[in-house]
Amino acid sequence: MYDGYSIPADSLVIEDYEAPLGAPIYYSVLTINAVGTGSEYRTTDTVILDPGDPNYVWLTDPAR
Repeated sequence: MYDGYSIPADSLVIEDYEAPLGAPIYYSVLTINAVGTGSEYRTTDTVILDPGDPNYVWLTDPAR
């Protein structure tokens, strides 16, 4: 959750390292303008992340 985060450009990329593989997921976004007088709520399309080959494992380091 990005609470009180100012978006510096037209888009913001957020990486989800805990998204479930093989299950339908979507994201909801609520943006509020800087002066707090307007807001916009959006929901992404639903996607299913390909779980890939079960004989392989993915290793990630979110700190990098």
